[in-house]
Amino acid sequence: MAGRGNVAFRMTPFPRLLLVGSLLAAALSARAQAPVSNDIPVPIAPIEVSAPRLADSPATVTTLALDSLPVGSDNLAGFAAQTANFSIASNQTRSYTDIFALRGLTNTPIFGTPAVTIYLDDLPLGSGFTFPAALTGFTSGSLYRGPGQNTLFGRAGPAGVLQFTTPATPATGAPSSEVRTSFGNYNARDVAATSSGGNATGDVLVAADYAERDGYITNTRLGRDIDGQDGASALARLRYRPAANTELTVLFTALDAHDGVQPLVPLGGPLFSVSRPSEGLADTEAFNTSLTAAVTTPVGRLSATTSYTDWQLGPYSNLLALGPVLFLGNTVLQAQRTWNEELKLTSDDHAPVRWSAGAFLSDGTTDGTVARKIFGAPVEASSFHTDQYSVAGFGEATFKLGDAFTLTPGLRIEDNHQTFGRHETVPAPATLGLGTTSSAVLPKLAVGYTLSPLTSLFASVGAGYKPGGFSSFTGNPAFAAFGPERTTAYEAGLTRTSADHKLTTTLRGFWYDITGYQIERSFTATDYFVANAARARSRGAELELAWKPVAGLTLASALGYTDATLVRFNDPVTGANFDGNRAPAVPNYTASIRADYQDPSGWFGGVGVTGDGRTYYTEAEKILYAQRAYALLGAHLGYGTGRWRVSIYGNNLTNLGYYSAITPGVNSGTPGAPRTYGVEVSVKF
Repeated sequence: MAGRGNVAFRMTPFPRLLLVGSLLAAALSARAQAPVSNDIPVPIAPIEVSAPRLADSPATVTTLALDSLPVGSDNLAGFAAQTANFSIASNQTRSYTDIFALRGLTNTPIFGTPAVTIYLDDLPLGSGFTFPAALTGFTSGSLYRGPGQNTLFGRAGPAGVLQFTTPATPATGAPSSEVRTSFGNYNARDVAATSSGGNATGDVLVAADYAERDGYITNTRLGRDIDGQDGASALARLRYRPAANTELTVLFTALDAHDGVQPLVPLGGPLFSVSRPSEGLADTEAFNTSLTAAVTTPVGRLSATTSYTDWQLGPYSNLLALGPVLFLGNTVLQAQRTWNEELKLTSDDHAPVRWSAGAFLSDGTTDGTVARKIFGAPVEASSFHTDQYSVAGFGEATFKLGDAFTLTPGLRIEDNHQTFGRHETVPAPATLGLGTTSSAVLPKLAVGYTLSPLTSLFASVGAGYKPGGFSSFTGNPAFAAFGPERTTAYEAGLTRTSADHKLTTTLRGFWYDITGYQIERSFTATDYFVANAARARSRGAELELAWKPVAGLTLASALGYTDATLVRFNDPVTGANFDGNRAPAVPNYTASIRADYQDPSGWFGGVGVTGDGRTYYTEAEKILYAQRAYALLGAHLGYGTGRWRVSIYGNNLTNLGYYSAITPGVNSGTPGAPRTYGVEVSVKF
């Protein structure tokens, strides 16, 4: 296997059947008489806690308007910073090697399936390293928390689902467009444009963004910054309604990024300077596309989505200091391509029993090459190829038991198959071929109780599952395979709105018992792989609050506490016992507190604090590989009138030094962004 470009796919009969079925449903749908619905019905309405609007609280879903995120933080890490118990250990390389943690459940950043999956409208994405860095063209993101969401989505992680949505386009009226540009320190510049228009027959949305900045880190030996970013992204959505009850939607996104080296600095040294004889780069290309056919029938809304995702990394290279004169050079090429099929039937929201059911299939490959050198001499040269194939059926129904109680049983059945091949030429010729199959039956039972028109209680018990897989960066057969992770989840909470509807509060608690907890890192100097902890436990609480005490002012907070513990785990190499220690890459708390004000005269502004608690990056809880608790201060001030809007902004205003991620295997960390500031201008026409 030679890496990029050498990926073969098989189109199995089932994907072909769903693709043909989606088109057939559209062709025959004119016979149905029910009105069209452009929304995707879900049992729980999300909350929006972003300024200036205040909405009702949800039980398990948090929704944020993306234009409320701070300038420069309109990305996945910025979204996570505004939510309770959701954190991203960001390596600043377009999601590659990032760790997403939600309620103590994490992804294995390179090899395994994610704990939190991502949708773009109806388009599901692949592994964590393929997640979008730029959120071009999307208006909001909804975080569906907990394993219980796996009865609503075809691709669902054990921790939950994050769904981004594109804006609605009016069926009538003149086309609308917006251009936004910003300039800041570190020579940061960003220009974005969005345009949409439509009528009763269809609509179109296009968006594009180009962003560039200089690096934060300087190589003193070379006399230049090394981690600059330069990327363009685009989105297009076309919807066509051939009949009153039928809709066809084509969605396309693309990314082309040519960044500097991944920002890794030796731990204990300066955060923003290194001394190395050479530097690398990180190029990323990705595109995602989907076709959704939806028809409203007397039974419910039937939709079929065929999607394809293509992600390629390379060349990706860096040089890491292992000592004063000893450097390790790395060059990686990696690609993932996946076909997905999702078929879903959902009842009307006003049906006596609300229900949804669906089927999901995914068929894809991941492949790549790795080359490592010390003093210019090769120490590793290998290539790998993985085929992944999964199929799932899912559904749930909500029954009303009197005026106050609701009961929601649900079920998901999932089956996964993987084959893995690895070929090594350095240090010695070796070939490894493995295969694995795992499956899961995942029931759910949720209850709701309306205590009063303003207060409701909820509780659920459910099961989560993350398949096993293979670690492609080790040639040791004993460490190459890892097993599935299974979760039993207990959740409860309440949501309340004040009598004047100015204050909404949601309080949740959770307890997860986990077997086969997956941990990915370098357990030895030469082997990077995933190990399973026999048992783990995660428990915690979340408080979300939004308050509008006076007209124009919104106060919001999202506080989360997580105690993620390895109940039974021994180091697979040394045998050292780490029972009772914290799980890696999970902060013990997250916090976000915001105040936003919009004056009728056009002036607006806001201030916010976000932070994470102490985070260990090894199961041994070594302080060297830990980030202490920290808090970041940001603010913005601006004026908007008519079509124009101008604002100034600042992030990390106290210029706090911290690591946004730590990589113990190479004794390095990724420094978080220093103080950044600038001006943003937007115009609508």
